[in-house]
Amino acid sequence: MKAQKIRIRTKKSDSAYIYHTLEANEGLTAYRTIPHQEGDPNRDMELVFSADALDDVKSLIAELQGMMELHVIED
Repeated sequence: MKAQKIRIRTKKSDSAYIYHTLEANEGLTAYRTIPHQEGDPNRDMELVFSADALDDVKSLIAELQGMMELHVIED
């Protein structure tokens, strides 16, 4: 089965909350922070998950977007 990927961008100040939320939803998605330049005010993250989890991942992203500035930059 091929993994699905979505890249998101958020403010550095919100990234810790997103990491915590992803950890709390253990098993839903793996994630990694994309390398960034020192001083960059944003963090890009790549979420990797199974096709079966797509709806749940999109729902979690939508919930987070209601709480903070978060953009899907690639899916």
